[in-house]
Amino acid sequence: MATRKTEKVNVWLTPDQVAWLKSKENVSETIRSMVTEAMNLDRLRASVQKSAAKKKPRKR
Repeated sequence: MATRKTEKVNVWLTPDQVAWLKSKENVSETIRSMVTEAMNLDRLRASVQKSAAKKKPRKR
């Protein structure tokens, strides 16, 4: 038997959020895109913080 690559989750949204989401053509793809973008931003932030921590102060 194959393992599932996706998982169903429940999320509580405000009525405005639900209305906006329903206005989109493909709700599932919109949600996945938003999560992917948020994950990418988190990775970028972590990378920048790691890079900044490695840099030594410049001598003047």
